[in-house]
Amino acid sequence: MTASADGIIDEARALVAAGSAPDWKRLRDRIRALGGDQREALRRLERVGAVQRARSTVAVAPALAAAAPTRRAALLRARPTISGNMNVRRGRGDNLVWTREARVTGWELRISERSDPRADYEVREERELPGDATSVEVPLGDLPVRVHLLGRDRSGRLARRAIVSGLTRETWGDRWQRRASAS
Repeated sequence: MTASADGIIDEARALVAAGSAPDWKRLRDRIRALGGDQREALRRLERVGAVQRARSTVAVAPALAAAAPTRRAALLRARPTISGNMNVRRGRGDNLVWTREARVTGWELRISERSDPRADYEVREERELPGDATSVEVPLGDLPVRVHLLGRDRSGRLARRAIVSGLTRETWGDRWQRRASAS
């Protein structure tokens, strides 16, 4: 192999390293024009071409990934679920609404929040509501919220309960999935 073939291959490497797409036909023709047996030089040029093709396919993937909109909430979006032995539903705004229960003399309300999909819900607020209460405002945000609503009778026994999980500002309007309850 002559020094000229090495120079042509070095030129091709420099163009590939700079991110350019060399004219491969012209480079092959230049090597063949040197005369003699240039098969090894053509193989080396082909390997440089393979590197350029590999780089071009890898360079396209980050461009496509950057173009796609990223939304953290879309990665794991929990569907709101409800369980219990009473019916609760969305009211106006961010209100959770239920029907008045004659047996219930007071309601316990516990609102919990989950900071991470793998973490447990942590209690943020606990309140007592009168027995005639039929709605409560839920503090919705980006983090999932769980609402425990427990209705107790005169003797303090649990008469009604509802647990609504996975509520966020984004999922509030979604259809809530009803889960079976033991009571």
